[in-house]
Amino acid sequence: MAVIILIFFVKEVAVKKFANTTNMFSNIRRVIKSNRPFVILLLIAGMFNLGAYNFSFVLLRASDLGVQKDFIPIVFAIINVAHTVSGIPSGMLADRIGKEKVLILGYSVFAISSVFMIVLTGNFIYAYIIASVFGLYIGISETVQRAVVPRYVSSELRGTAFGVYNLVLGISFFVSNIIFGHLWDIYNLNIAILYSLVLASTSIIAMFIFIKKYPISKTQVS
Repeated sequence: MAVIILIFFVKEVAVKKFANTTNMFSNIRRVIKSNRPFVILLLIAGMFNLGAYNFSFVLLRASDLGVQKDFIPIVFAIINVAHTVSGIPSGMLADRIGKEKVLILGYSVFAISSVFMIVLTGNFIYAYIIASVFGLYIGISETVQRAVVPRYVSSELRGTAFGVYNLVLGISFFVSNIIFGHLWDIYNLNIAILYSLVLASTSIIAMFIFIKKYPISKTQVS
């Protein structure tokens, strides 16, 4: 069904080709050299992802809180439901106040869910609360984290920019999960969460500074 829709209903708009663009690496150099705001945004997003962790750690925490293994899929379902219901409101809010500001909101919700991971103890019900907040974070961040790219890159280089952006986010997230899991195993959950909170807090502050340095006009928001 997806292929049929792409073939018959999606119309792609051609962009101007540049003769001096010969290969992938020259495109990457152009993206990095000519788009300083994009590079700064890339560093901020990469730093945040270096402290973010996968939903599987939330499921592990749910088990520690006393959720029986037969009910772990319910915790996972709650994450997905929260993820789904937050998507459209997050997009609408991003259109109204700006994607970068909503990205800060997503980072903040992640930080809250991380705090909940260590302060909510002693009752399995808390696992469902943590899952709900973590799902909200995923819904908010995944809705806007890639949508910010087009503002900072010209149309003929957006494909390359998205590739670089996703590469950096993917590698940093991969590394983060290894570090987070290692810290939890070697030390404890508190140390692992502290690691994530430091990077999340730094990313939030950096994004505030970024927005101040590169303000969003009403035209760009709308």
